[in-house]
Amino acid sequence: MFKKSRLVKSLIPIGIIIILFGTAFSSANILNRDHRCTSPQKYTNLADYTKEIYEVQTIDGATITLTRYVGSKRPSIMLVHGMSVNHKIFDWDDNHSLARSLNNDSWDVWMLDLRTHDGDGDLLFGKLIGRDSDREYINRYWDFDRTLLKKDVVAAIEFIKEKSGNNTIFFMGHSYGGYLAYAYAELIGEENLSGIITTGASAMGIKYSYSDRSKYGFRIGKRAFVKPLGKRIVHSLNPYIPDFLFKILVKKMNFSGIFYDNTTPSYIKQEFRYVRDDEPAGVVVDMVFGKDPILYSGHWLDPQTLYDYTANLNRITVPFLAIAGDQDTDDPMDDVLRTYENVSSINKKFLHFPEHGHLDLLLGDNCSTIIFPEITNWLNSLTIDN
Repeated sequence: MFKKSRLVKSLIPIGIIIILFGTAFSSANILNRDHRCTSPQKYTNLADYTKEIYEVQTIDGATITLTRYVGSKRPSIMLVHGMSVNHKIFDWDDNHSLARSLNNDSWDVWMLDLRTHDGDGDLLFGKLIGRDSDREYINRYWDFDRTLLKKDVVAAIEFIKEKSGNNTIFFMGHSYGGYLAYAYAELIGEENLSGIITTGASAMGIKYSYSDRSKYGFRIGKRAFVKPLGKRIVHSLNPYIPDFLFKILVKKMNFSGIFYDNTTPSYIKQEFRYVRDDEPAGVVVDMVFGKDPILYSGHWLDPQTLYDYTANLNRITVPFLAIAGDQDTDDPMDDVLRTYENVSSINKKFLHFPEHGHLDLLLGDNCSTIIFPEITNWLNSLTIDN
């Protein structure tokens, strides 16, 4: 009896770990069960939505994914996610989907998942169980401008132009997806762009701070580089937290500036933790060192080349819509406004929404009634003959 009791007690912790891992795995799997597929797959999804998914190889052999809601309006619009997330922020469910909202108005919508962003949450032991091993590998030297911009985004836009038959597209980006829009217009050029829309994306660094950036890279003067063994942002096992406990911990998890008052369904905040993706150390270094408010005097710079994105905002002349949340702590409203003011576009508009945090701008309960219509109306107001 004594030996049996000891055996049972010793198995309890193992059982708990298995249950927690199984819960996290199944949650992420349910959320993303249709994300990976052959290229292309075309099917009718959710009533009248026609959806296509393409896997596209970049010039260096990496993989990006483009998810399309087919529409008749031209030009097309490409939606690009932010750091550590993926296309789900534009297409969470029927009640929280900018992509479907735009497609309801016949817009041809494309959502880009950058390399390593496959939406599975990068669960612990993901490689060992054979899930998307090609996307889970992360080269720590992949970075913002040489990799995400010049390889992933360039490949995506060329692919969209070819498949859609459009000469130009609208580029919409959330957070660093918006930074990619600014960088594309400045460094690649505007000839492929009909306009730019950003949500929660500032090309300023006045209020930016990041306390533990030293584990990712190091500085030499004004420049910053990835450590030889530099860490990436890793999202591993994330066991389910009961709703009542989640509500207690939410502010301690630094979600108050990401989700504020307008994303009330607890399932969104809960599930958000399961769909986050890892980031290469090179991208992390560019993001956390590139907006040093003291060293760069409030500008956003490439920390290797010292190219000043902020100083070159005046090179952007295509129609521009900037959207900010006044409770956003990642990209504060004042920084987004200064970005807007420095862009040279004649046709430009700035919108801000009270009591909206960083992700409330896309996942808030009222987005479909107060934010998405503003985006659609702005797009429809532009008469561009493609």
